[in-house]
Amino acid sequence: MIWFINGVLLRHNDFLLHYKLGVGFLAGKPYLVPDREPLQDIYPVGRLLLNAPLGLFPYRVSRGICWTIAVLSLLYSLRLWQRMAQRRQPVDVATAFAATAFALGLTLPWFTRDLDDCGLQLILLFMLTLGAWWTLRRRSILAGLMLAMAVTYKVTPVFFLPLLLYKRRWREAAWMVVFVAVLNLLLPAAWLGWDKTIMAQHIYFAKVEKIWRASQLGPTTHGIQSAIHQNRSLRSTIGRYLQTYRPGSSEPGSELFIPHPDDSATGKPIGAEARPHPLFVQFLDLPAATANLVVTGLLLALAAWLAFAFRRKWGEESNEGNLPAEWAALMLLCAVLSPVCWGQHLVLAIPAAVLVMRDVLSHRQQMWRKIALGVIVVFILVPQRELLGKTLMIIVLSYKLETIAVMLLLGLLLTIRRGGQTALSEAGASRA
Repeated sequence: MIWFINGVLLRHNDFLLHYKLGVGFLAGKPYLVPDREPLQDIYPVGRLLLNAPLGLFPYRVSRGICWTIAVLSLLYSLRLWQRMAQRRQPVDVATAFAATAFALGLTLPWFTRDLDDCGLQLILLFMLTLGAWWTLRRRSILAGLMLAMAVTYKVTPVFFLPLLLYKRRWREAAWMVVFVAVLNLLLPAAWLGWDKTIMAQHIYFAKVEKIWRASQLGPTTHGIQSAIHQNRSLRSTIGRYLQTYRPGSSEPGSELFIPHPDDSATGKPIGAEARPHPLFVQFLDLPAATANLVVTGLLLALAAWLAFAFRRKWGEESNEGNLPAEWAALMLLCAVLSPVCWGQHLVLAIPAAVLVMRDVLSHRQQMWRKIALGVIVVFILVPQRELLGKTLMIIVLSYKLETIAVMLLLGLLLTIRRGGQTALSEAGASRA
């Protein structure tokens, strides 16, 4: 009841933006540009179409409907993930229930924050879950539709297209491309007309180009808004440890400098002579261009590791069981590989948490896995503003502990033991 009151009756957050985008689309004004009231154009034109139903109801009624749908979507998504996991690692009902409970407890800060937004990210979680379910069931049209809706809803699920191609799931990949075109071109044109649809496409791709150009300036820049420590994206996380942020500078990321309390208490702009907060430790001092190269290299190494881990084709019945863990891993990465990743976006890690908890509760764990799980719990649940206060919370966020926890969760997910072997070593053993 408290979550419902907060999310439906007291908050606005990002839902208000999407409500306005939906109203603007229904009025034939994509992005509200004709009224010279530009809103966020970081979403594809098809997202305006998906937001349109929000504008059919009064604002608070629309919030209530979306909030309810999100909660039901979460419950059904959890049910589907348990059913998919049973194909690979059967457990009893009590263990499955406990794994779900522990997974929700671990991710509590993220999905409760998303409920303040009426569960917009939980709906994305539901789309990707249905994509996994229908792919597992070999219902290529439905799988392609769900993935296309997810890409339209938020662009980063486009990573599932190369995954499908890598797994030789040609039909799902083809239907995904077809439905992306339908949702972002044909259906918007049916309502807006071709001229307004093409205009909206130009607006969106101009924003994409701006984001790309901004990202070349350094790991902390993305062209969407000023850099802040609340961004949990993987690029900004790596950049935090590669660069030094200086006060009173025009360098990218200088706004991330956290000054000493004595310097910030004056209320004056932070000058170049400001001292860092004693708890704000900075590490390497690489130039932005060099830091960008290091980030790119690390991301390519991550892609190579995933290619090795995922190299078995989804084919025979025994291999289909690899799909849930690999799908959950990519869902998790869809959140942290986005240029902007807030806490609520990390609800996409819930399936990974469920699968890891199933393994923890049904098998004895190696010591390193126990330590990693303990670090994950501390990094996610302990840093709360209610415990630390605003200033200390920002300092803790600057170290990107939640992103580190998510990447540790990815490591645990991809090394779950299957009949005495890890998910990574199993492929090599089978091939040999």
